[in-house]
Amino acid sequence: MSTRATYQFISEWSGTHTAYIHHDGYPLGAAHYFSDGEKTISNINAFIRANHNAEMTASHEIHGDTEYRNTVKSGHLIAQKRVNFTDTFDTFWQGSIADFVKEYYSSRKAA
Repeated sequence: MSTRATYQFISEWSGTHTAYIHHDGYPLGAAHYFSDGEKTISNINAFIRANHNAEMTASHEIHGDTEYRNTVKSGHLIAQKRVNFTDTFDTFWQGSIADFVKEYYSSRKAA
C-alpha cells in the first residue's frame, strides 16, 4: 500500500517549491528522504537530487490523496498527518530536520 506525502520547501530567496512522493511517506520513510548520508536535506534542490522518485508539484493542496505533509523553512520542519480521510492535518512534529531524522531514521537504522 502506498503512503503518499508532499514535501514543501519555503525559502525567502527562492520561493516555495513542493515535491510529491507516491510511497513511504510515513515518518521513517520521510526521515530517510531527508537524509543524504551524514547530512540532512533542507532545500528542494538537494531533495530532488537525493530522491529520484520525487516529482515537482504545485502545492500540498493539489494532492487530495496524501496522508502526510512536510513543510521545511530555514531547517525547521513541520510534519503533519491527515486526520481520518478529512481535509484536516494534525502536526506530530515541529522542530529541526536533523532532530526528525535522528528520531525517526537514525535510531531505527542503528537497531
